[in-house]
Amino acid sequence: MAPLLEIKDLKLYYPVGRSGLLGKPITTVKAVDGVSFTIIRGESMGLVGESGSGKTSLGRAILRVVEPTSGKVLLHLGKKIIDITSINHDNLRRMWKHMQMIFQDPYSSLNPRMTVRDIIAEPMVANHIAKGSDLKDRVVDMARRCGLDVEQLSRYPHAFSGGQRQRIGIARALVLHPDFLVCDEPISSLDVSIQAQIMNLLKDLQQQLNLTYLFIAHNLSVVAYACDRVAVMYLGQLVEVAPTEILYYKPKHPYTESLMSAIPAPDPDNVMEPILISGERPNPANPPSGCRFHTRCQYVDTKCETQVPELIEYDSDHFIACHYAEELQLKGALEQPAAVKKEHT
Repeated sequence: MAPLLEIKDLKLYYPVGRSGLLGKPITTVKAVDGVSFTIIRGESMGLVGESGSGKTSLGRAILRVVEPTSGKVLLHLGKKIIDITSINHDNLRRMWKHMQMIFQDPYSSLNPRMTVRDIIAEPMVANHIAKGSDLKDRVVDMARRCGLDVEQLSRYPHAFSGGQRQRIGIARALVLHPDFLVCDEPISSLDVSIQAQIMNLLKDLQQQLNLTYLFIAHNLSVVAYACDRVAVMYLGQLVEVAPTEILYYKPKHPYTESLMSAIPAPDPDNVMEPILISGERPNPANPPSGCRFHTRCQYVDTKCETQVPELIEYDSDHFIACHYAEELQLKGALEQPAAVKKEHT
């Protein structure tokens, strides 16, 4: 399987406070701290974790919407490999034709003074890709693919519901036919029924346009439906990466186990028994030594407090950052089928 993106030791630190008007920052928030993983062409990669774990910062740093502090993002385009983190701004704009983003808020992400036609056409106009009848045809084609009527193109964003606005945002992101799309919680602000429609639309468009997704979400049920692999993020670092089925049936990191335990069961008679995480999330400006989760982990040992666990491949395509990953017997979100249990025990 050919990689589309390789993220290597990516870091994104935000300065906090300054000593004097033009002084140096007093401290830094380590929003993304040494993240490395690979996204395969054509797959949907889920990224989950509690609020403040660094998911959105990671997505923005990959696209260089915000400048990463250090690390590399390698984009594979045929035989060419482009280091997104080292190219100048003009070349970066050209690379954005291959990488786009769907934003979380369908209201604030659209210009209220532009018509839907102009909003969808803007990326092509800015990149001098199409004009005239060709531009019009491309806008109409992508609008229809995203479930919008041609008659709606002359309207302004205020005339649409949240789900329709998100369709406009999706059309704008896809009109350049990019290879890679960062979906930053694209359904979290929508009604439940509309969420299902948008998820089905994204899956259909992925098949039609051969897209690759990084899908950032809080809803683990949605991630299970949409994604081929899932990465779990805690306090700026990845703690577990695995194929979706394996992660949901057999997690190997205590933080993943607690997330999975909070997924509501479809059976109303089934009493939820979430594994509650003790304490508050540590300050990302001053993260704990050793394993960053050790201050809240029920399996903590002295080794966890002093030694940083590396993200190691313990099983086929299953990476865990935990000193006791092989010893812990953790519970997944679902009961493990016999075939999967036999294969991975």
